[in-house]
Amino acid sequence: MKNLKIPPHYQLGITLIIKIDENLFQRLLNAITEVHPFVSIESLVLEIAPKLEEIAVNDLQEILRAIRSIFALRTQENLKNSEIVTGLSNAVSIDNTFSDLSDEELKRFEQRLTQLLVLAVDGSISISSKAVDLLQEYDRILLNSRIITDIRPVFKSETQEGIAGALIVHTLKIDYQDASGLREFYVALDSNDVRNLQEQLSESLVKTEVIHSILNKADILYLDPNYNSK
Repeated sequence: MKNLKIPPHYQLGITLIIKIDENLFQRLLNAITEVHPFVSIESLVLEIAPKLEEIAVNDLQEILRAIRSIFALRTQENLKNSEIVTGLSNAVSIDNTFSDLSDEELKRFEQRLTQLLVLAVDGSISISSKAVDLLQEYDRILLNSRIITDIRPVFKSETQEGIAGALIVHTLKIDYQDASGLREFYVALDSNDVRNLQEQLSESLVKTEVIHSILNKADILYLDPNYNSK
């Protein structure tokens, strides 16, 4: 099996999973297996936080991010539960960040990992992990967009004589991410292009509502990335 490592941005979450007391961990486990699945970690935090008031909201977010990364690891690397437990336990034991952990705490980590992977396999955090993985399974992922509108003057043949007319030009800026990192590109649009784009986007929203209705009738949960119960 390949050697696993704990990325720096998940180290705090892993530490908190190890350090919280047993009663609180069991309540956390119950919460993430029973709560409505959310794609967004922030939405999961909002839903779970009232049930775990002893955990600071920022800490809870770190814990949930770490747990979701564990489920993502299982999916992406096609690992068995035992392989994940052994691999992450070994990773923690050789990582200087966790050098103050006792043998008892390391054993506790293995036990809690096992419980998470078995009891939460079809829970909210596992489902959200799979959903996020599917959302990112593309060559390019849209991060942001913006349309900039400006006026382009058309000068007379003799520039000093002034402006003969003007164009209204729209520039669509797309920020996206691919395997090489963050990238952007620009596309020039006229007003007719904007109307066509607007119609296509509106049609996509109508299709979303139709599919949503079909999923409801089939009793299939719609995992809306932007859904927030609050």
